[in-house]
Amino acid sequence: MSLSPASQLVIRNIDQFEEGNWLVINADDAGLFPALQAFSLTALHQFFDVFCQATGRNGAAQFDSRDICEEPQAIHITAENGQHKHVFAPYLNKAEATDVLLFLPKAKAHLSMLMAMAANLVGNNGRVHVVGENKGGIKSAGKTMQQFGAVQKLDSARHCSWVTCEVSHAPGSFSLHDWTAIDTYTLNEHEWQVCSLPGVFSHRELDAGTELLLSKLSKTMSGSVLDFACGAGVIASYLLSGGARIQAELLDVSALALWCSAHTLEQNGSQGNIIAADTLNGVTHRFQTIVTNPPFHTGVKTDYRITREFIAGAKQRLTSNGKLYLVANRFLPYAELLDEQFKQPATLAQNTRFSVYFAQN
Repeated sequence: MSLSPASQLVIRNIDQFEEGNWLVINADDAGLFPALQAFSLTALHQFFDVFCQATGRNGAAQFDSRDICEEPQAIHITAENGQHKHVFAPYLNKAEATDVLLFLPKAKAHLSMLMAMAANLVGNNGRVHVVGENKGGIKSAGKTMQQFGAVQKLDSARHCSWVTCEVSHAPGSFSLHDWTAIDTYTLNEHEWQVCSLPGVFSHRELDAGTELLLSKLSKTMSGSVLDFACGAGVIASYLLSGGARIQAELLDVSALALWCSAHTLEQNGSQGNIIAADTLNGVTHRFQTIVTNPPFHTGVKTDYRITREFIAGAKQRLTSNGKLYLVANRFLPYAELLDEQFKQPATLAQNTRFSVYFAQN
């Protein structure tokens, strides 16, 4: 299997790793690491799927939302693979790194946050490198990087670029709380608070699809409820703050999303079980209700895999007569996928952009 274009550009410049202590952040392809096996390095993964692929780990990881709020390092899983130390976490506040290699994230604000963290880690005279595809916005990344020092392009190939910043204006500290936004959302005269970070779905706004979905959920919902692809915890916190008597579990692949979800629950006087997982892999118990606004992108690419695997697994993870509520863009083929798994799925609501689907075991 071929590497991603950005990873191919990294291997093209593999001699860079012969000097310095390297930290790689959010590699987009776990296949990169075997190619770098001759070098000692640390890898920070904010996404659980690539962390599992890079380490051979299976299953899910669970956390109490209260622990995440009380202990900054609560979401922090490490695994060694040869000369590589892999870390799944929302951030690092300490690393013996002279060089940080960032894979360009989708959101510019996410890059700004990662650059601040990376520049703080390497300090003045260290280097922060960003690699990414041209269509992903790498050509404008230098504008974000230049506040930390001089920027130059190292290489371009495979429709990608590698840009390096020689850090001369390193931040004195880094904290996720400095980047956290707390906003009040309102729906049907009900208000609740949401904590979000750059790089988390629908940062600082109530997604229109989620809003349509919430309008179809009963506040008298009870029992075990899974908020799948929970993002900042918008759905679960809406239900809990509205008086629903549920045992909430919130699942996402993103460490940043899990961190936000825990703090969103806390802001609303609630608590729940927080799950790091790739789709439903490693989730063994059953739920009376699953509610989701699932992603259909991997980076900037359309990718139905997550929802296809989720719908196939959801039937197995629902109790007898368990209910599934799903919202999606109308152009996505999810009605057909639901038909394959459930008897008589229904469309509860639809507008020009979104459809809310319902299915029952």
